[in-house]
Amino acid sequence: MRIIGSSCRRRGISTILGVIIFVGIMFTSVIPMFLVMNQADTLHEIRKHDMKLLDEGHFREDISFYPYALTNDSDILNISIANKCGATVKIIRIWINNENYTLNENIQSMQTRVLENFIVELINQTSYTVKVVTEKGNSFSSVAGTLHHSEGGWYTPSLGICVHIENIQGKYQIGAKIAIEAEEFYQYNMTNIEHEDIEKMIWVDSPGSYYLTIKKWDGGDYVLDVDPVYNDFLIKINYPITKPITDVYVSGIFS
Repeated sequence: MRIIGSSCRRRGISTILGVIIFVGIMFTSVIPMFLVMNQADTLHEIRKHDMKLLDEGHFREDISFYPYALTNDSDILNISIANKCGATVKIIRIWINNENYTLNENIQSMQTRVLENFIVELINQTSYTVKVVTEKGNSFSSVAGTLHHSEGGWYTPSLGICVHIENIQGKYQIGAKIAIEAEEFYQYNMTNIEHEDIEKMIWVDSPGSYYLTIKKWDGGDYVLDVDPVYNDFLIKINYPITKPITDVYVSGIFS
């Protein structure tokens, strides 16, 4: 008959106790620490994702605006703002020189809003710089440049024609002249076929009548649209009675 000594029993009990202590340490220290670290990694990834979305929203914002006076001697400015991006833009601040106007205006995608009644102090031979700030921290300047006021009233050095071509796939030529028989003072030839809408600004020196020609590349040459014919069609800039930038919208489907 074999007799197991007490020392063997003690070793067995010690082993069991060691396993129990090890398991206890695992459940009370190591596993909670692992879970906390895993949760921290998850929160970090969530913050990275949120920051990425915030950055994308910041860079996607695209608005154009211009300020204008109600009359040539008015001390009230209105601001026409066009949201050209695919999401709503919230306007939170307007700066006119050093004056800060706090706002809370939402402009839907592809919508144009006129924000009214910004009172300014009329000072002879003074320039008025206008900036628009969005909720995402973007700051935009007027497409019409800086407004100026003198004894003769309001004027801006930046007058122009903004050509918008609703394009699916095409390559275009845009020309402008001050009279039908005159030479073109502006010509733009696209080097590549574009697959998105096209927007080109033509700056002019003074109010008046201008004539545009818009042609589309047909594989061998630039050709005119047929209906309507975008050839020497009249564009008028009557600032300050009308806005300083005249928008021209053209279908990119040429016959």
